[in-house]
Amino acid sequence: MDDTLRLYHSQAVEVWENFCRLHRDLFELTCDEYQALLSGEIETLEAMVARKDSVMAEISAWEDTRTALIAGMNDHLKPDTPVTSVTEMLRALRAPEAAMAIPALTNLNALLIDIITKTHEQNKRNQLFLNRALLNLRDIREGFTGKRTYTTYGANGMARAPGR
Repeated sequence: MDDTLRLYHSQAVEVWENFCRLHRDLFELTCDEYQALLSGEIETLEAMVARKDSVMAEISAWEDTRTALIAGMNDHLKPDTPVTSVTEMLRALRAPEAAMAIPALTNLNALLIDIITKTHEQNKRNQLFLNRALLNLRDIREGFTGKRTYTTYGANGMARAPGR
């Protein structure tokens, strides 16, 4: 049982290492996307979107591997309560993690959460930029047609309805 748990632990570490690598790549692409937005490089943006889609497809494949790992743990270890989430899987792998000199899975999980949080923040910045650019384009277009409306921004960068 102990060797089986260590095997699942090493497989989980491999999955988390790949998650960290792929999410780091996604974060870097998101930052590059922001730079391309600022400089107006539309062709570069199209290529970045394709690369981001490729990275997200790889992440999805590793998520399938993680799901299979959880299913394998449930089938072979027959725990009292089946593992149904990542948190429960990490909890089930605490014993082999504690026996190691460096808690690799715990560290990788913390790193992964940090990378995902930073990627979400950068995506919000990108979306803010895009929303403001689209509103400015609309204002320019309406200026040419003689129809002018005024909008304000909310805290999230989204335009508020003109009636507010």
